[in-house]
Amino acid sequence: MRAAIFVGKSLLKIFLLPVILCLTVIQWICTAAVSVVSILLELIGGVFIITGILSYLMGHEPLLVMWRMIGTGAGLCLLPIIGEWIAVQVSYLNLLAKAWLLS
Repeated sequence: MRAAIFVGKSLLKIFLLPVILCLTVIQWICTAAVSVVSILLELIGGVFIITGILSYLMGHEPLLVMWRMIGTGAGLCLLPIIGEWIAVQVSYLNLLAKAWLLS
């Protein structure tokens, strides 16, 4: 019985290697994409927020348009945070798979 469990665990560990490799590649892609895109999105979001406030103060747009622009800018600033959270979750899954592989 112990031999069957050992063989079963060994086979699962062999099948887990490609999963770990895929998770590692996904982790690298997520990290690179978040670090490159976050600067751009935060800059664009800041421009939306500043434009919304200034256009209302100068009388070009009504109050509802100002809040819509501020909401859009805040949403753009939050996207990199969501992407970073996804990258952390993928790296956590990768870490769990590696820990199980070494057990």
